[in-house]
Amino acid sequence: MVLSYYVIKFPYRLVWNILNLFKKRKEVVFFCANELDLEIFKNVQRHLKSIPIVAKNRSIQKKLLEKGIKARMMPVFPKGVIMCRQACYLFPEPKIVKIGVNHGAYHFKPFANVKGHNMFDQFHFTSSKEVEEAKAIGIVSGVGLGYPKMDDAYNGTYSEEVLNDLKQKLELDENKKTILFSSTWDGSEMSAVQKWYDHLEDYTEKYNVLVTLHVWTSEKYRITIKETPGVKYIDTQNVTPYIMIADICVGDTSSILSEMCALYKPIITFKVPVVRRTVPEVREIISSISFQIDSQDDLGEMLEYAYENANERRDAQQIANERMFESLDGKAGERVAHKIKELLPELEKQK
Repeated sequence: MVLSYYVIKFPYRLVWNILNLFKKRKEVVFFCANELDLEIFKNVQRHLKSIPIVAKNRSIQKKLLEKGIKARMMPVFPKGVIMCRQACYLFPEPKIVKIGVNHGAYHFKPFANVKGHNMFDQFHFTSSKEVEEAKAIGIVSGVGLGYPKMDDAYNGTYSEEVLNDLKQKLELDENKKTILFSSTWDGSEMSAVQKWYDHLEDYTEKYNVLVTLHVWTSEKYRITIKETPGVKYIDTQNVTPYIMIADICVGDTSSILSEMCALYKPIITFKVPVVRRTVPEVREIISSISFQIDSQDDLGEMLEYAYENANERRDAQQIANERMFESLDGKAGERVAHKIKELLPELEKQK
């Protein structure tokens, strides 16, 4: 448990209980640690009564306000809190109903500590298989109903017309295939961004090149990529439609690979060393669903091979999808919302 939990635990609980004594706690809030959290939660929120947003800090509050989203600041003393992070330590009163929604499909990084998970009354993993794996190490708060972030790929939100409009907005050349490059945070030691970030211009003549990066990626990589002629940098957390318009996807160990797999895209991954945060079963999944290469020198040839031979990985992708996602039917957000309302019935939308 983080140190701040022990620092604020007793003062917070004292204030919460005093406030509750004078006025029963009724409010449910959504704790937002960054913009990605709202993207993950949006397909759950649409099935619930509107929930006020609480920003982790003033910087996040400012970023949200720039997008027209109002958010309050911590501390708050609610009846219940929903979050896409392991941040129960900020709400150390046991009477607060705490609900977590996994911020990525499956556990591409190790499970957070067991105690932190079990502070939740519900923690929504993306499949019942993942719930079983969590339970095996002592996590008992797990529920596995699907991955709401992927719903829009299956519920008609991104029609052919919408995707064509996106291609036109990006000014993609319809005579070229489109590559989507992605990377996890370089500080994790599981990223391959350093292998390709300064070679993108090698591909822009033959391909449309899109790039999405982890929000914590070092600025030296982000700046170089943004300044590369012909590269379309995706400056949004809503990457689903960009995956949908891509012909080939390139990555490393980021959980975005699960979304590429769900859409049965040909995937190329750079091999990265085994480090402390490596998850063995995820390493095996990545190896099975993608065409793996060692270096940037191998990428040019592999791009064509992966596109032409995508079916070589299709069966493995189907097996992986059954493990990572409870169902890819566009209704995961509805199921998660229904489960949340079992603990917080006041979030039922008025008809």
